[in-house]
Amino acid sequence: MKKILLVLAWFCCLAVMAQAGVAKYCMSYSDFVNGNWKPVEELTQGRTIQACQLKSLDNHYYFRTGDKAADKVLKKQAFAVMYGDQLFVNCRNLRNNGVCLDVSGYTQAVRYDQDKVCVMAYKIDDASFLLGLGLEIASVCVDNKAAKVGLGAAAIGTMIGNEFLSKTVCYLVDNDADVKGKIPVTRMNDQYMENLLNDDAPLLEQYMAIHNKRSRQSSANVLPILMEKGLVTSFATN
Repeated sequence: MKKILLVLAWFCCLAVMAQAGVAKYCMSYSDFVNGNWKPVEELTQGRTIQACQLKSLDNHYYFRTGDKAADKVLKKQAFAVMYGDQLFVNCRNLRNNGVCLDVSGYTQAVRYDQDKVCVMAYKIDDASFLLGLGLEIASVCVDNKAAKVGLGAAAIGTMIGNEFLSKTVCYLVDNDADVKGKIPVTRMNDQYMENLLNDDAPLLEQYMAIHNKRSRQSSANVLPILMEKGLVTSFATN
């Protein structure tokens, strides 16, 4: 219980911290590793001053700037978006054993082991959770002078705390796209965690202590283990 409360507290803190942040994007995994981020306001090139909105609908997050060309880049080409201090990865081209994830837009992610990414995605049988939710959870005001974020921190913290961690699993992203533009990801399942923790018996025992397989492999259990292992040190990516 203590470890999951720490994770939830970090998520809630980031929701508050994002109020003073900016929206920026990168085009590839390599750009992410090398810190090649660009402000979303540059994408719009002054064509709009409408807020760039982050919304949740049908089991994915998506971004809208009010500019059609910019929205197309964010939807089809960008690899990740930094929204304040929160990282969202585009699942459009992610593949686990050749199969696309059950997310058609962006999902939450964290920096893993310095230069990798851990994404949290809903399982297929949990897709109904977000179906029809359609609520706006944040907005980024983008214009030629500044970009600022306004978040409903309490609402986001509650949503993530009660549903997100327990109903998602973790996937590792550590490669650029292949020749077909697809990015291979590895699910952090029992086999992955056993290999990862083969030199740390206490942590492996802690991970395996949850007997229900679904709960054991959920982000709610995996993320705190990764934190204790020192592979995830912060939910901010900078």
